[in-house]
Amino acid sequence: MNTGTVSVRYAKALLQYAVEQGDDRQVYLEMQTLAERMRAVRAIHDRITDPTVSVSDKCSLLETAVTDGKDALSGSSKAFFKLAVGAGRGDCLLFMAVSYQDLYRLRNGIVPVQLITATPVGDERRERLKKLVENVEHGSVEWTHSVDPSIDGGFVLLVDGFRLDASVAGKLQRIRKELIEKNNRII
Repeated sequence: MNTGTVSVRYAKALLQYAVEQGDDRQVYLEMQTLAERMRAVRAIHDRITDPTVSVSDKCSLLETAVTDGKDALSGSSKAFFKLAVGAGRGDCLLFMAVSYQDLYRLRNGIVPVQLITATPVGDERRERLKKLVENVEHGSVEWTHSVDPSIDGGFVLLVDGFRLDASVAGKLQRIRKELIEKNNRII
């Protein structure tokens, strides 16, 4: 069975269980944190997939990765980690976390929006853009903003899988592509 199918099945089961337990929102936040940490720290994945590490140690590692040892992990996430790791599916945990986020957003009408700019943007502009997107999407918007100097200017807006590239780097790339196509037609 492929990783995507397994991940979505586990994520659906987790969402259903978390809704029944009433902690689906907390699990959503925990899955966001887990995905971020697993992307940033390769050692987490390595330990989770290491056959010499016990299931309880793997679950403790995941709990610490999600909570930093400060907050309590939700009961649904604890049970999920024990189930997934116990079944030998630790290698799919990142995909499961991302799939859970997608399913939770779909169920709750949340649209993920990411704004990427070359320099920091003022609160007024960001709020104006946020309201514009909320009016178009007619739903709850989960907003993130990041700064990437490599786009040289302008912005890139990612809305639920769609990309609006109004960056200087993007425009230059499109111009370059057009010039190459015109040059190939001439020859």
